[in-house]
Amino acid sequence: MNAPRAVRARRQMMNAKRTVKSFPSLLAAAFAAIALQVTGAAAQAQPVAARPVRIIVPFLGGSVDDSVARVVVKKLGETARQPFAVENHPGDDAHFGAERAAKTDPDGYTLLFAPITNYAAAAASARGTLHYDLLADFTPVTLIANAPHVLIAHPSLRVNSVAALIAAEKARPGLIPWASPGTGSLSRLELEMFAMLSGIGMIRVPFTDADAVLPELLVGNVGVLFDNIAATLPHIKEGRMRALAVAGSTRSPALPGVPTVAASGVAGFEADRWYAMLAPEGVEAPVVSRLNDNFAKALDAGDVRAGLLPFGFEARRSTPAELAAILRNDVARWARVIKASGLNVR
Repeated sequence: MNAPRAVRARRQMMNAKRTVKSFPSLLAAAFAAIALQVTGAAAQAQPVAARPVRIIVPFLGGSVDDSVARVVVKKLGETARQPFAVENHPGDDAHFGAERAAKTDPDGYTLLFAPITNYAAAAASARGTLHYDLLADFTPVTLIANAPHVLIAHPSLRVNSVAALIAAEKARPGLIPWASPGTGSLSRLELEMFAMLSGIGMIRVPFTDADAVLPELLVGNVGVLFDNIAATLPHIKEGRMRALAVAGSTRSPALPGVPTVAASGVAGFEADRWYAMLAPEGVEAPVVSRLNDNFAKALDAGDVRAGLLPFGFEARRSTPAELAAILRNDVARWARVIKASGLNVR
């Protein structure tokens, strides 16, 4: 009787030791199970969405504007917890894409890469033939970039500044031919704003083909032009044309030594060329906030900023409220210019 009792006692001691030894493993397994449940819950709360956000780009694939959008979208693919995809919908001077975006469901899965300045000028036109309302049909998400123009002059004019250009025009009115590409183009609107604020008269040389304007300035058939920094920079560096001033509200990193038009003596002149992301009206605030955060991370990346500069674009981001103010201000600004000049940009 004593032997079996002793055997049972030894077995009980061995089982107790096994339990003590295995307790840490059991405890670790329990914590792992709890952690897995917590991680799973967090993943469900913040999933990597399988459905991509489509970005409507109202320009042809391969164009400068399309290339800029794709630089940003490529970075979003690395930094956002959601896929983004570009869809090109060109036509009607980029208004077709805007109309299409305005009519989509406000679920946060469709955005518009918007040339704000072009849309604001069209919205300010008295003719009003647009099939969307820039201020009422969209929810602002964020700025993307600024691509200001530069005021350039042919070297034969022998002017090195805006002040000298105005003085030359006033001394011999109508002598300088100013290139005027397209009634609704930003270059034409800048020309009219310059005339309105400086008080000078000018001979406007109209062009229907914007691509033909720069070659005409290079050979001296026109004397002055507002144009893209990226297109003119090589000629400026080679001395074939002179950069007098940047049309935007701040100096351009591509032309750091060139002042703005306003700082050159034409008070009130401001012609930033904004690009932004807009969503259809009605997208919920938390969705807009998440999208804004995704774009902010992409736009703050050094490779994105460097990737936009060769196209003449400066990466800019904003809050939705800041973008809403820019939209209102741009519509009001170009409405004043259009009314004063009698232009109809649509």
